[in-house]
Amino acid sequence: MRWTGALLAGGLLFLQTGGGTGLGHAVDGITRSSTAPVPTVTPLPAPRPDSVWVPDRYLSTPHTGGTVLVPGHWERRVSDHESYVPPLTTINPADGRLQTFPAGVRPRAEARTAP
Repeated sequence: MRWTGALLAGGLLFLQTGGGTGLGHAVDGITRSSTAPVPTVTPLPAPRPDSVWVPDRYLSTPHTGGTVLVPGHWERRVSDHESYVPPLTTINPADGRLQTFPAGVRPRAEARTAP
């Protein structure tokens, strides 16, 4: 009986250490992966220094004289008094109609009264 108990205890100890099986390799793999350094994410590129964010604003349209919502967008400074404006799609809050204005060089956003 003692011999059987000792043999059983030795076998359990052998299995716990992973001897003869892939268990020891699996435990080592888990240990390596849990202690590995955490990968880092590269930071987002900063906006260009010559770009300016123009927030949402309401302006009058040159053709109808009504008011439209111009969504926020980035503009690129061309000079101290001009900016390159991307194509803008405005929304008429009264009826929901959309109107697109072409891209181009225009006065700075603070000086414009139209999209």
